[in-house]
Amino acid sequence: MKNTTKKILAIALFSLPLFAQPKLDVNVKQVNDRRTKGSFSQLTITVELPKLKNSEVAASRVLVSSAVDDSGQTLIDAEAAAPELETNMRGSYGGEAEPVAIPVTLKNPARKSTTVKQVSGEIELFMPGKDPNSVAEIAKFASQSGKTLSHKALKANGVEITPVSEAQLAVERKRLGEVHKKELTDAGYDEESLKSAMTDYMESVLKFDDADVPMRVKDPNKRIQEMVYVDGKGEVKRAMMRDEGNGYTVLSTWGEKPQADWKLRVSMKTPKNIVRYPFVLTNVALP
Repeated sequence: MKNTTKKILAIALFSLPLFAQPKLDVNVKQVNDRRTKGSFSQLTITVELPKLKNSEVAASRVLVSSAVDDSGQTLIDAEAAAPELETNMRGSYGGEAEPVAIPVTLKNPARKSTTVKQVSGEIELFMPGKDPNSVAEIAKFASQSGKTLSHKALKANGVEITPVSEAQLAVERKRLGEVHKKELTDAGYDEESLKSAMTDYMESVLKFDDADVPMRVKDPNKRIQEMVYVDGKGEVKRAMMRDEGNGYTVLSTWGEKPQADWKLRVSMKTPKNIVRYPFVLTNVALP
């Protein structure tokens, strides 16, 4: 891997139509060119937005519409999935006052190329400070198991979150067990095979680790960006949110069980806090 640091380029980002905003300077901070044949082969141009702090941007993504090197080769991977908003980790761990740095990921340029002739597209930023209904914090949420959580920001975004109690899970396991048993019976399982299959099924259905928090989540407008915990000292505890099937979403901290004084913080995307800026980079030198 080769690295190089570039000085500020004369690049301007302009806001979307309708509202004129001051243009933003962009620094090309670093260029990483992994010219290998492996799965990590890629070109990454890290750009910095000096007028925006990490504390202002919770997540970002870059939507590239055009990218070519000086040989004329396109640097867009046509088979790659559309990028998702990625959490700005530096906004939570000590770099809040530093400028936002965002990676622009491209295909490798031609071997003989010395510059990326042009890259254009849009930078999308998730900026919760632009909308008071961006974030919902629910104190002592663990004690509200079995109840739908209440917060004005959740209501404003049409989001419903209900931590599921063990009693509710027991009722649902029984119901699912009866459904599964009927399916196996209708499929012709004999008594011995049926008993064995049902034992295996009931040992696994809706069974979670102690640190897992199963929830019923309704988010018809796909507003939820992430859910995290905030402990009693105010420290953010990252959690993985996964779809468990049967209508359940599970929040997991990989072994650290939420404590009684922890908060649940739900960050949500809204029309006010998602901001896109068109951008153009020209003649970016390659390492």
